[in-house]
Amino acid sequence: MRGVHIDEGTGVEAPQLAEHFEDEDWAVLVHVSWDHPERRYTGSAELLQAGILKCRIALSGDFERAQEAAKSLRSRAKAFIDDWRRREHHADSEFSEL
Repeated sequence: MRGVHIDEGTGVEAPQLAEHFEDEDWAVLVHVSWDHPERRYTGSAELLQAGILKCRIALSGDFERAQEAAKSLRSRAKAFIDDWRRREHHADSEFSEL
């Protein structure tokens, strides 16, 4: 077993950091793991702005390769950041704490 922890209750491997990238004051951490019962990759991306967690994106869809799962999450994270930059932000419009 490739040296990863598998939750015996769910059959899902512990998430592994697949990718980390930065975009100005944003940092994105992409995690993927193999879901044995579902026979697909699952994962999430955490988006931090200035070191503070602002958004978590969950992977949807069936991915048979970790690289495809990570690519989907990376694309969705970049789209979120681009959309955030296009919107107006007023002093009273803050992110909710996660």
